[in-house]
Amino acid sequence: MFVITSTVLTAFALLVYGTLYFILPSFYLHSKQSELDRGIAELVQAYPGSDWATAKIRFRDFAIQHNASVTVRDASGSLIFPEFEKVQQTSPLQESPLHPAVSLQASETSAGIQVWIADLTGADFLNENQVIGVGGKTSAAPEMLVRENVVLPGHAQAEDYTMNVAASLQPIDEAAEVLLKLTPYMALIILLLAIVAASSYARMFARPLVEMSRVARRMAGLDFSVRARYASDDEIGEISRSLNGLAVNLERTMQELTTANRALKDDIQRKEETEALRSEFVATLSHELKTPLTAISGQLEAMIHNVGPYRDREKYLAQTHRIVKQMEKLVFEILEISQLENRGFEPLMKPLNLSELLREAAEPIRYYCELQGIAIEADIAPDLPVSGDARLLAKALSNIIANAAYYTTRGQRIRIRAESIDGAAQVHVHNAGAQLETSEIPRLFEPFYRVDKSRSRTTGGSGLGLYIVKNVLDAHDAAYDLRNDQDGVLFTIAFPPPSR
Repeated sequence: MFVITSTVLTAFALLVYGTLYFILPSFYLHSKQSELDRGIAELVQAYPGSDWATAKIRFRDFAIQHNASVTVRDASGSLIFPEFEKVQQTSPLQESPLHPAVSLQASETSAGIQVWIADLTGADFLNENQVIGVGGKTSAAPEMLVRENVVLPGHAQAEDYTMNVAASLQPIDEAAEVLLKLTPYMALIILLLAIVAASSYARMFARPLVEMSRVARRMAGLDFSVRARYASDDEIGEISRSLNGLAVNLERTMQELTTANRALKDDIQRKEETEALRSEFVATLSHELKTPLTAISGQLEAMIHNVGPYRDREKYLAQTHRIVKQMEKLVFEILEISQLENRGFEPLMKPLNLSELLREAAEPIRYYCELQGIAIEADIAPDLPVSGDARLLAKALSNIIANAAYYTTRGQRIRIRAESIDGAAQVHVHNAGAQLETSEIPRLFEPFYRVDKSRSRTTGGSGLGLYIVKNVLDAHDAAYDLRNDQDGVLFTIAFPPPSR
């Protein structure tokens, strides 16, 4: 910016200076001619006629105004203006009519008018070798602008007077020579001024640009906290405000992208976990189906071929039927889970009596408890209202109570309690004499997870019971908790207040 600005300023100044040197003489000549012609026309138009005293005053004023010499002759060619006395060179100086501080001597000769001009000290301005001719031209004078034989109308004499005007062009020639002599000094001054102006200009405009460049570099490094501090109403100020706005928008966008990226990572992680669970679910399901199918196939093949004890078909057909019923139950549970995990699934919500649902869910378990020597105690408040799907809630409550029965030892008891707290129903199922590993409690709600790693049907179910309970309660926005207490395991459900 400094180099370009200083170069432009220097070139422009030199161009102006050169233009002034080359064009000024011709412009001055044209202007001088126009001004002289216009002055002559006005003088002729306002010529006072026979009033010669006024005419001489007009001639003197014209000569002073246009820096020209004026001579007037009559019809015979005699000089009648200016009026000179015929004196010798040694005659005393007379006061000049053109300037009070200058005196002159003149005499008319055959060669023209011989004039001596001197100041009051006696120094010659125009010596005897400079003779002005009839037209006002001199033999050694500079270039002159001459207008000859201008007729002055309006005299009483028989013939009119004629006027000659001569204006010297020496001042413009001298001015041009002075400009040429000043060229080296003016070039130095122009260069110095251009350097100073360009330096100030470049610094004034470069400082905010350097600051904004620093801000841009910080932004390129993803640091959007820095701001450009240049505030003005010009274009640089607009760029500064735009850069600050860009920093704000980029900072907000980066925060949004970071949040979205974090959410995307969480979604990907959840998806991977879901896929892992699904793969595990399929593998476990295959195992759960493969084992009973293998048993059924083996028993049927042995019965067909009357192998050993399998000749007693009645006995092994009953076992096969029992295995098929277990598989049927497993398939129904899988279908139930598939329905609950469907995104478009909506439970059939309607007002229900939770007390009745609990009694109906506990009734089938009583026979098993009597066989195992387990007591069931029920403290259920009457008419507890809830909103929900009757079939799904009955399934979940039945699974909770059955799970408690399967993991309660002989001689212990199961307590079922239901109450209303602040208009919301709560259910507590406690089985005494059992304890769970604290680290395993969260995993009990995973599909096919069982505390008994042998996965024997004699020690538990398929491992889908609590997973179904979890999905049913989540669909009903119910809070639930499974934990150990002092003498057993407690499962608590808190239903939301029923919708009116």
